[in-house]
Amino acid sequence: MAKVEILTGAERQRRWSTELKLSILQEAFGADGSVSDVARRHDVLPQQIYAWRKKFSPPKLESPETASFVPDSLIGPSENPSDGSKRSGVRSRCKDVEIVLRNGRLLRIAADMDLEVLSSLVACVEAA
Repeated sequence: MAKVEILTGAERQRRWSTELKLSILQEAFGADGSVSDVARRHDVLPQQIYAWRKKFSPPKLESPETASFVPDSLIGPSENPSDGSKRSGVRSRCKDVEIVLRNGRLLRIAADMDLEVLSSLVACVEAA
């Protein structure tokens, strides 16, 4: 014969404290945890545990929908300090420098780039 449970009185919605939710999440997503087993033990649906995980997880940064391009180097006439003459528009052969910004983007520039130009370029790339 099947088990029958009779509820009397007003239906209620259970309230879970934040500490208990976090404890259940640790248990479910720990090294040897199983969402189904933990849900059964605590008498909740597995979907509820996944909803709590989504609620308490840090927000993810979304990438912009449109691509924006920023120049990564400047090529122009420069003065050679050794002979004092003006060079043509070709940049001298010097090593490039790679800078990884806080937002994860990689900026590759000439090692002899002016610091004022570099700082404004970094600010533009980080803001984009």
